[in-house]
Amino acid sequence: MSGENRMRPDAGQDETIQLISVRIDGQLIGLPIMAVRDVFALQGLTPVPRAESAIAGLVNLRGHIVTILDLGGLLSGKDGGRTLSKEKMAVGVEWQGEVFGLIVDEIGDVLSLAIIESEPLPPNINKSWARHTRRVHKLEKELMIEIDLQALLNTMTFQAT
Repeated sequence: MSGENRMRPDAGQDETIQLISVRIDGQLIGLPIMAVRDVFALQGLTPVPRAESAIAGLVNLRGHIVTILDLGGLLSGKDGGRTLSKEKMAVGVEWQGEVFGLIVDEIGDVLSLAIIESEPLPPNINKSWARHTRRVHKLEKELMIEIDLQALLNTMTFQAT
């Protein structure tokens, strides 16, 4: 086994991964499609007083109250507070038995990518991002950072009830 494959134990010759591409502050990000329940336009966001900084608010999604999280804030390790001036989109994911919406600026396509062709993380990537990044994929015109959603959500300080 080569050294590169040892760094990525899930890398196999024929393995592919399906990612939904999203953008946050211009950065292309890949989220595992198996973790995504749905995507929706973020409308009627209600702020939650005294909530954790990761919580952007609540929405009523088809009769269910969904907690909306600021994905950009979670990744950067900074407090929430990103402006929602344009129509934002959210990616619905399930974590600890609850549905959460992750705010993104833009939703792209579902991509099937060969794991073997991905790259390890560059050594100069922001430490906050590195904790939640699985690998980097070279696309035709840019790089896409694949996020480990479970690792990211497990670092949140509030408990899902």
